[in-house]
Amino acid sequence: MSERRPARVAAPALLADGRRLGGGMLRQLFIGQCLVLALHLAWMPAWLVALALAVAGYRYLQLRSRLPRAGVVLRLVAVGGLVLALWLQFGTLGSMDALIGLLLGVYLLKLLETQDRRDARVVVAIGLVATTVAFLHDQGIPMAAGALLALAWLLQSLVWLAGGSRLRQTWRETAWLLALSAPLMALLFVAFPRLGPLWSMPQMDRASTGLTDSISPGDIAELSRSAERAFRASFEGPEPSPGERYWRVYTLSHFDGIRWSRATPDQLAATLERPVEAFVGAGARSPWQSPETARFSVELLLEPDSRPWRPSLGTPLAAETPQRYLADGTLEGLAALSSRSLLRLDSSGAPPAYADPAGSRWHRLLPVEANPRTRALAQRLWRESGRDPDAYLDAMMARFGEAPYRYTLSPPRLVGEHRVDDFLFDSQAGYCSHYASAAAVMARMAGIPARVVAGFLGGERHPDGHFTVRDYDAHAWVEVWREGGWRRLDPTAVIAPERIERGAQAVEEGADAFLADARFSALRMREVGWVNGLRLGWERLEYRWQRGVVGFQRESRRALMARLADWWRETWARLDTLLPGHSVLTTALGLAATLVLAAGLALLARLGLRRWQLQHDERRLVGILQAWLAGRGLAARPGESPAAHLRRIAPEAGPAGRALNDCAHDLERLAYAPLEAPERAARRRRLARRVAEVRRRLPRPRRGRGRAGA
Repeated sequence: MSERRPARVAAPALLADGRRLGGGMLRQLFIGQCLVLALHLAWMPAWLVALALAVAGYRYLQLRSRLPRAGVVLRLVAVGGLVLALWLQFGTLGSMDALIGLLLGVYLLKLLETQDRRDARVVVAIGLVATTVAFLHDQGIPMAAGALLALAWLLQSLVWLAGGSRLRQTWRETAWLLALSAPLMALLFVAFPRLGPLWSMPQMDRASTGLTDSISPGDIAELSRSAERAFRASFEGPEPSPGERYWRVYTLSHFDGIRWSRATPDQLAATLERPVEAFVGAGARSPWQSPETARFSVELLLEPDSRPWRPSLGTPLAAETPQRYLADGTLEGLAALSSRSLLRLDSSGAPPAYADPAGSRWHRLLPVEANPRTRALAQRLWRESGRDPDAYLDAMMARFGEAPYRYTLSPPRLVGEHRVDDFLFDSQAGYCSHYASAAAVMARMAGIPARVVAGFLGGERHPDGHFTVRDYDAHAWVEVWREGGWRRLDPTAVIAPERIERGAQAVEEGADAFLADARFSALRMREVGWVNGLRLGWERLEYRWQRGVVGFQRESRRALMARLADWWRETWARLDTLLPGHSVLTTALGLAATLVLAAGLALLARLGLRRWQLQHDERRLVGILQAWLAGRGLAARPGESPAAHLRRIAPEAGPAGRALNDCAHDLERLAYAPLEAPERAARRRRLARRVAEVRRRLPRPRRGRGRAGA
């Protein structure tokens, strides 16, 4: 019979004097700091790693008696240096990043003065806080997995400090604590309301899209280099076709000859001498267009954004939560997003069907001296079209579709004073913003109200039905006022229809610029089947996590309770169907099931209470073991103490002999040794495990064997 391998014994948490921490415990605390710091490194300065190594190196040399204990002066200098470094890094100590960096720095420096058990527990407590704070950066699956690993390590450190002597024992105790907390965690997750202020604390200015308040030809082309995610969408009901996926973000109505820019409601009110309420309305529904025209209902999972913009498929009509509806068709939230958020929205899928309160004159304004060659071209096309606005727009769009105009992801840079002239007559190669800017200018030159709309076109459809829209999907198009409504004009659809159907990656001209800033993105290998499958699987899992876990709000909680109620009603109706005319019997079965469930819960509670009592009463626990041994022919002799009884029968107990000796030793330590409360509790738990081991390992008695000690 092979000899049992002894359990690995952990180094003592304390040195022999019972006060100072041993090297093993300091190493445990340092590894915990590394795990917590790893959660923050993607957002924090890398020099924090050097700080952690420096503190650990100092403590190592101190244990080797090569350096003195860190005094007050050294600790004050370290804290002062930390504050100065954070101020130089972030320019302020009031931002969220600086405050998190200060917490991490103090957490690392605390190891300098950690000498005894109390200090070690403080270090672990700060680590738990720092682990929680990591979710202010990100709430994805990798962050949750890393936080769980750090939490397990920190809890194991506490168990070790409480008196754990074997690594297997400390990890088993840690796993037991985590398992016990899991039901409470699930209950709090479902039932406890979200603490909004915690997750909406002021953070660094973070924009989820590369769109800005103003654009000039070529700006949006730069976004084709990025694969950053802007938002995700899931439709409830019909989905738009590729040619209908125009996600409007904001409207640009002011042109200074070079750039198109937004005119906010406050700016319009001041310029046109109108009240602000004439250009914006707040509420759950749009005050500008009837909700009955809604074609699409979509759930948006929005990325954090320091700006209030919200994407909408066409004109926004209604949302589950109050929003700001601008008269130009722009949708804004009441506040910026500090974390990922869900928004359910109804939209028309088409441009606004109402007049802009700014008036047609505002949408015809142009600099008088700008772009003279374009003005001459517009006048010629206007005469050739018989001064018919629709014929003029058709002729303008047809001109864009003719050679030598090219659609390219790498447009030449325009730096002249008359940039529309330079594009139309010189470079004749550009991206969507070039053509949209030129089309809007030419429409205004003919007296047709026009504006540029910036947003996104398309989005990648995943196998589960949701769409992901990224920076490279950014797009610009034109809206012109015709016959009582705004009409969408997209020159890109004329010159590069593949961009409309298949996205920016389908454009061949300048294709080397696509994803140039995302060289390690899995999107660059989307043509490799298994790689693309892994990417889609991960994104689907991450989307469900964000939508179902991170985005679990009051509405989701109500929906869950409603589903449980529906399940109960369906089950009851099924019983009534199986037993027609036996409503009394059905009721009796229901009551019986309830009673059985209640009895089972009561039994589990009683067993748990009994186990708790046994773990806290070592004499009773050993007395029950002695009675059990007596039933197997190993009774105690008259006047024999419990410890002596267990030691006497250990040699003839076979595999259970070692556990019996351990039981005797632990019983004597608990009875006579001056143990502290944590060590006493650990001894009791160890004794309970050894008693259970005796019951498992003791061989069955042979038939006809007499009772020992009779």
